[in-house]
Amino acid sequence: MKNIIELCKKAATAAGRKNIDEYEVFIASSIHNEIEVFNGNVENLSFANTKGIGFRVFKEKRMGYAYTSNVYGQELEKCLEKAIENSKITGADDYNFLPSAKDYNYPASDIDRSMLFSERIYKYSTADKINIAKHLESIAKKKDKRISGVSELIYNDNISEIAIINSNGFEDSYRTSSAFIYLGLISRSGQDTSTGDYFGYERCPQDIDIESIAENAAVRSVKLLGAKKIKSQSLDLLLDPFVSVQFLQVIAGITCADAVQKGKSLFAGKIGSKVFSKDFNIFDDGTLKSGMASKPFDAEGVPKGKTAVFEKGVLKSYLYNTYTARKDDTRSTGNASRSSYKTPPETGISNFYIEPSKITVEEIQSKITRGFYVMDIIGLHSGINPISGQISVGAKGIFIENGEKTFPVKEVTIATDILSFCSSLSEVADDLKFMPASGYVGSPSMLLNNITLSGI
Repeated sequence: MKNIIELCKKAATAAGRKNIDEYEVFIASSIHNEIEVFNGNVENLSFANTKGIGFRVFKEKRMGYAYTSNVYGQELEKCLEKAIENSKITGADDYNFLPSAKDYNYPASDIDRSMLFSERIYKYSTADKINIAKHLESIAKKKDKRISGVSELIYNDNISEIAIINSNGFEDSYRTSSAFIYLGLISRSGQDTSTGDYFGYERCPQDIDIESIAENAAVRSVKLLGAKKIKSQSLDLLLDPFVSVQFLQVIAGITCADAVQKGKSLFAGKIGSKVFSKDFNIFDDGTLKSGMASKPFDAEGVPKGKTAVFEKGVLKSYLYNTYTARKDDTRSTGNASRSSYKTPPETGISNFYIEPSKITVEEIQSKITRGFYVMDIIGLHSGINPISGQISVGAKGIFIENGEKTFPVKEVTIATDILSFCSSLSEVADDLKFMPASGYVGSPSMLLNNITLSGI
């Protein structure tokens, strides 16, 4: 951290000497490892150590941006000059200036920064990480005699450091660590083949529950063996949390203010409207304890906080960075994001989730007369139009009759739209789970009433 903070200060000193109105220095450094294992062998092993700097400068309401991965010597000065040059050819915009305290929706975050990083991650060598992946593969294959192989097994981890200094007096930094394992399994019974997957993530590989990943991936794979096709009909749908998360990810994307302001969201003009028929609460919480997307401040230095996006089913707020907030005459919710140092701030989610209930998924299932437990969906991103709201995605799962799961089902299509999806959501369970999805999206199991399924 000391190195990038000193580098950030050096760059800020150089920017301060230029004839510009405002400047921002953003530095990101990361170490990334990825390992793929198949049949006890390492199929792919990659390592990346990157560091880069981005300059954002403002002159007469024009913004210029430039970045470089060569952060030393004359290259730093050249990058800064390029940002200034770029500012001369962009259009003037009254909303183009740096954030200050009056733009903040939340006070400075008192988040425990120690929870964002695990020092123990340094104790794990590449060999240790390979052994974790191999061990996962070994125990997963033993979970059920119908498990015939692994379709994919990926381990990756990341250590990142972020520092920001701007001419408004902001100066801060933080670091994060993460480890992630994904397992896909293939199962066979006679001529029938099925797949299932699961994953885990923590701040340190030691904390990932390998046994749980193996067990869940195995169960999800073998449960769909012998799946049948069914006739088209309307049924109550009980969505597995990881299916719920994928639908919620779409909703998260169209609550971002830039999507709304660009006419790419069907939630435009719906602040204060009852979108969900029941009193569900949905939050974006950038300070969530143990949240993998939690940070003390966003990608332009604005404090993170907990934003009620939907409250009792009513759309209460969009997610804003400083620029989009000014356009709506409001304050930033701390949702500026960057994919890397190569881009200026945009708007994105942090820990976006629907509040769970105290009802178990088993209790919800017991009340379903005829329904479909959806374990997996196919073609989500091509099958959902966030502007029109139309949804058409493939699905597989298990039929439910009189509260009991009966037989596995394949090759059906869920046909609805986003607003109907929201209004038909009648219950959520207590089994909240998060998954990485342009941030981290969390959902418990969901019950949707009377949804059309297209089958044979």
